Parts: sequence; structure tokens; C-alpha cells
Amino acid sequence: MAGLVIVGAGPIGTLGAEAALEDGVVETIVAVVDPDERARRELVAATGAPGYASTVGLPRARPGDIALVAFASAAEKVAPEIIRLVSAGYDVVTTCEGLAWAPRHIWDAMHTSARSDGKRIIVTGTNPGFVMDRLPLMIASASRKISRILVERHLDTSGRRPSLVAKSGRGLSEDEFREAVAAGRVGAKGLDSSARLIARGLEWPHRDVTVRIKPIMDNGHVAGAHHTARLSAGQGREIALDLVMAWGLEETFDRITIDGTPPIVMETIAGFPGDEGTAAQVVGAIRRMSTLVPGFYRPTDIPLRYGVS
Repeated sequence: MAGLVIVGAGPIGTLGAEAALEDGVVETIVAVVDPDERARRELVAATGAPGYASTVGLPRARPGDIALVAFASAAEKVAPEIIRLVSAGYDVVTTCEGLAWAPRHIWDAMHTSARSDGKRIIVTGTNPGFVMDRLPLMIASASRKISRILVERHLDTSGRRPSLVAKSGRGLSEDEFREAVAAGRVGAKGLDSSARLIARGLEWPHRDVTVRIKPIMDNGHVAGAHHTARLSAGQGREIALDLVMAWGLEETFDRITIDGTPPIVMETIAGFPGDEGTAAQVVGAIRRMSTLVPGFYRPTDIPLRYGVS
């Protein structure tokens, strides 16, 4: 049975680790890694595992050990840590949004490292990773002659973790919002990745994606953000993603529209629960880890199977 290293002692890493233990896909937490001493100390106290300020001090993995990497969204920041973990003998599951469609040089480095060390790296999560890419592809498999896929996600941030609220830009002025978007502090990561993952799954060209972010204003201050992504695949084919993240949003839902034969519209009643869904995706990735050949896996590279060995 695998031991689990938590790299990133925040809410996603903690929730994913708790779910993995509860579902029995790992036996124990073997280490906690986080440069934040307070966060690290709290999780060390909760798990009884040793704590480390960085992955540099981690001991080599035992057979079957897995690292859950959930500390940042930027591929450039997370990839070197994952490569270090792989070289130390760990398989890796990561929720890093920027790795869902990693830049080519990072994809090459990750895949080469995994193959040469005989390990697996799986990128997973809710968005990107499931609700705006993997799920639409699954639904699209029930249609043909597809010309357009529209995915709409409306999310009320009032009940979500503080980091997600900050990404929505709540409380900023309109000028502050635009400056924060330009600096990369505001805005959901990976909407372009989801569009490319869908296009790749459909075997459509996926070179150009247009992404826009606009503020949602309420009494002179930002309540949230409206994101759109458009991918044109030629011959009239299009992928359109529409994401609204705002405080106090009254209507929350996820809607997937497939223009094809037959046309399909599927909608959740109150929106997909992102954090809990990510924990479930982490558990599924760990469960499938031993069935995969060494390499680097995007979210849509993993076959849709559950509970089958």
C-alpha cells in the first residue's frame, strides 16, 4: 500500500490527502512539505508525519510512494519540484492548473523525466481537469458531426476558499482589477488549456485560443470575474468556454451544450462542487496510477474507468 507525501499544506492538498486515506488508496501520510512553517506545523500535528520546508530534504521514496503536489498554479514553478520528486522515486499526482496543457518544453522535460525514472505524473482537478474539458468530451462521445461545444460555469464564490475569492478579484476597483489581471494575480488559470484539451480529444486543430477576462461590478467595486475562451478549429467548428466567478451569484450551474447529431444539453442543478470534486479526482488518479506505463499524463489522457483493475 502506498504512502503519500503532501507537497502544499493548503486546503486542496489537505482535502485530497484526507480523501485518499478515507478511501484506502494510500496507507499513510509519510511527509508534509510546505515552506510556510505555520501551515506545515498544523498538518504535521494532524497527520503525525514529519515536515519539510522543501522537497530537497525529502528521503527517497519507498516502493509505491506517491506525492500529491498542490501548492501553485504556474507550470514553471511546479514542474521543477515534480521532476525532483520523480528523480527521488515518487509517482506524482498534481492539481497544478498550468500543467493541464503544459508548454511544450515543460511537457518534454516532465515526460522524459517520468519515462527515464520509470514513474508516472498525472495532472488532475476540477477546472481544468474535469468539468470544462473531461466531462464535455465524455458527453460529446454520444454525438457525431459536432460543430460546436459550449461549456458554461457560473460559480458563487461566497462559500469558497479565500484563494479562489482572491482570484475572482472581489473588492478591487475596476482599474485595480485590470492591473491584477495583467500581473497574473486575478483570473482563473487553465481556461485555454480546457479548450485545447477538448479540441485534442475531438482531433480538431487547436493552435489559437482567445481568452478574455472582464470584471463584474457591484456598487463601484468588483464582485467577480467573467472569463471567456474561444477556439476556432476551422470549417465552422468552435469550442466556447464561459466561466463566471462572483460573490453572491444567485444562479449557479454548469451547462454543456453540444451542437451535433443529436444535439445535447446537460446541466447541473446547483453547480459542480469544485474542491470536493478535485479530491475525488485525486483519489481516482492514485487508484489508476499502478495501471499506467511511465510517462506524463494530461487530465484527458486517463481512460474513463472507475473501480476496475
